[in-house]
Amino acid sequence: METPQPKRSNRSVLWLAVPVVVLAVVAALALWQMGQTPALKVGSINKFTIDNGLTLLIYQDNTAPVVSVNLLYRVGSRDEPTGKRGMAHLMEHMMFKGSKNIKPEEHAKLIDQAGGRSNAFTSDDVTGYWAMLPQEKLELALRLEAERMENLIITQENLDAEREVVKEEWRVRLENQPVSKAFDKFRDIAFAGTPYAKGPEGYMEDLDSITVEDLQNFYKMYYAPNNGVLVVAGDVEANSVLALVQKYFGAIPKGATLPVVTITQPSQNEMREEFLQLAVQLPVIIGGYAVPGTGHPDQPALEVAGLILSGGQSARLYKSLVRDSQISVGAGGFPLVFKDLGTMLIYAFFTPDKDPAQVKEALLKEIERLANEPIDEKELQKAKNQLTARYIFGLDAISGVANKLAEAEVIQGDYREFERAKTRYDNITLADVQRVAQSYFKRENLTIVTLKPEGGAQ
Repeated sequence: METPQPKRSNRSVLWLAVPVVVLAVVAALALWQMGQTPALKVGSINKFTIDNGLTLLIYQDNTAPVVSVNLLYRVGSRDEPTGKRGMAHLMEHMMFKGSKNIKPEEHAKLIDQAGGRSNAFTSDDVTGYWAMLPQEKLELALRLEAERMENLIITQENLDAEREVVKEEWRVRLENQPVSKAFDKFRDIAFAGTPYAKGPEGYMEDLDSITVEDLQNFYKMYYAPNNGVLVVAGDVEANSVLALVQKYFGAIPKGATLPVVTITQPSQNEMREEFLQLAVQLPVIIGGYAVPGTGHPDQPALEVAGLILSGGQSARLYKSLVRDSQISVGAGGFPLVFKDLGTMLIYAFFTPDKDPAQVKEALLKEIERLANEPIDEKELQKAKNQLTARYIFGLDAISGVANKLAEAEVIQGDYREFERAKTRYDNITLADVQRVAQSYFKRENLTIVTLKPEGGAQ
C-alpha cells in the first residue's frame, strides 16, 4: 500500500531508458529460446552495522550517476496489536506528515525538487521507504530519512486527515470489488488465528480506534535504528556513504531489543471450503494449499511448480481449463509467501452457466496431475528460465536492486541471498518438483472460497 504522495518520475531519464529496457527484454527472450538465461551482474556489496544497531548495505554500481536510498523497518501488519489492525499502514502515511525540522509533505517535495522520486509501502512483514535521485543529492535523502526516524511529530489533526485517506483506500480496495472480498475471506480462513489472516489495510472499525498515543508507541517501538536496514545503491563509494550515514544516523538512540516472534501455520487435516454470494458477473474459485514461509528449502521448487501450472497461456492450468475443456475463462496460480508461512494460490474464473463443482474438480485434478505424472524436461527448463529472467528484469533499475538487497536482509536474514538468487533455480530437478507437489498439493491441505453471483443456488 503506497502513501498518498503522487508517483514521481524523472521523465528525462525514463524516456531514454525505455529503448534500453526493450532491447534487454528482446535479448533475454532470445537467450531463453536458446535454453539460456540472462546473466546477473552484481556490483560490489559492503555491509556495516553502526553503533546504534542500524544495518547498512552499500551496493556500488557506477553505471549511471543515480542513487537509490531504501530504508526497510522490520515491522508490518503482522506486528499490529489486536484491535488496532491497519496501524502499520497508517504509520507509513504519518511518516510524510512532518517532523521537528521538516514541514508536512515537505519530505517528498524536497526529493522531487532535487530531480528524484520517492514513495513507501506497507506489507505484512515490513514497511519500506525509498528515494531514487541524482547521485549528488545522496546527502539530502539520508538527512531526510534520519530526520523522520528520530524526530517525527504526530498530531491529532494529521492523524484525523490521514485516517480518512487510509479509509478511502480501504473502500477503493474492497467496496464494489467482489474478488477482493473473496480473497479476504480466503485469507481469513487459510490463516485463521494468525496475524496474516488480515492484510495491511486492516479493519475499518480498528482504524477508527487508533489514537495519537497508539501511533507514538508504535513509532517508538519499531522505528528505531536497530530495527532498520538501510540500503544505498548506485554511483557511490563505500567509505563516503558510511561517513554520511554516521553523520546523520549515528547519534539516533538505539531502541529496545524486540523479541523474535515466529508465527506457525494453522493446523489442518481436511479441506476447508466456503461460498460467498455477491454482485459479480464472473464467478471465481480462489484457493490455496498451505506451504512454508520464506527461506524454506522447498520454496524454489514450489515456485517452479507454480510456473509449470501457471506460466502463461501455454502452462498447464490455462491449457487444460481454458483452451482444451473450455470450462473456465481464466485459471492459474502462484505462491503467496510471507516470512513465516505461505500458500500456493490457485484460481479459476468461469461463466455463470458452468457448474462450480465441475470447475473446482477440473482445477484440482490438473494440479494433482503434477504430483502423479512425470514432468517434461522442457516444461521444467522453461519455468526455471522464466523465474530467473523475471528476477533479473526486476533489477533493471537501481531502486529494484536496493529493494531486493533490503528484502534479502530483512526477510531472509542474509543480504547474500540477493547474490545467490541468480542460481536459485539451477539445481531444481523433475524429482524436486514432483516431491513438493506430492507433499503440499493435497486436498486436506487446501482452503477454497467460491464466489458466486447473488441469487444463485449454494
